[in-house]
Amino acid sequence: MFKLLLVALSLAFVYGEEIAPRITQNDGSKIPLVGLGTWKTGAHTYQAVRDAIEGGYRHIDTSLDYGTEKDVGRAIKDLITEGKIKREDVYVVSKLETNDHPRARVPIGIKESLANLGLKYLDLYLVHSPSGSTDLAETWAGMEDVHKEGLTKSIGVSNFDEKQLDHILAKATVKPVTNQVLCNPYHNQKKLLSYLTKHNITLTAFSPLGGTGEVATLLAESKLVSIAKAHNVTSAQIALKYKVQRNVIVIPSSTTKKHILEDIDLFNFKLTDAEVQEIDSLTKN
Repeated sequence: MFKLLLVALSLAFVYGEEIAPRITQNDGSKIPLVGLGTWKTGAHTYQAVRDAIEGGYRHIDTSLDYGTEKDVGRAIKDLITEGKIKREDVYVVSKLETNDHPRARVPIGIKESLANLGLKYLDLYLVHSPSGSTDLAETWAGMEDVHKEGLTKSIGVSNFDEKQLDHILAKATVKPVTNQVLCNPYHNQKKLLSYLTKHNITLTAFSPLGGTGEVATLLAESKLVSIAKAHNVTSAQIALKYKVQRNVIVIPSSTTKKHILEDIDLFNFKLTDAEVQEIDSLTKN
């Protein structure tokens, strides 16, 4: 019985170790290549975050607009209290919403998110969308303000195109570390990725398993299914590996523990160049 207990404890320790490698961004920060997205996780957010962190995730993505910040914060707080993690172990991302785009309101937006999360700082704060009436350069100045104040360690953007990035880069003192956009085999964002690489900005892929209405179709694609069989993994794992193999950060969202654990189990196989080309051919953009 004692031996069984030791084995169980040993497995639990390994199970909770950080799995995804971290890549270095342009400000020197290190971000895990795989995170848990919490868009539409709803009432299951708390348990999904617990399952993810206990399963080796160290990157959690949320937003004021998602309505999941409080449950994300509660899960992280409980795991810290239980001695399973330290705050500095977890890379927490949230986002500035359109109503808070004016420079004077950016601190209000981030402080609301921090209050929801129960945290003193974010690891990364993103401008969630370039839409709205406020000039993006003004919004970015506000992002630099909260970065300087220490409310977030890094700042970035989401859903920006090259023209919008050019606009803020022309006046930025602090460069965005990442641009979070829709990116998966149907939308591989090769052109944007090339632009970001040129400017030393990472790409974070949201909906990496397909956008709205696309997931089932994408995961049933014969090319993905065939490649998955060759590696003895799932088509979802192939879709995710397709991105992380090129240092694209992915934040798949799930509330099913089995899928959460599968989505980060990407680092014991490698796609061949021919397989990558096959997946490239699926893109619609």
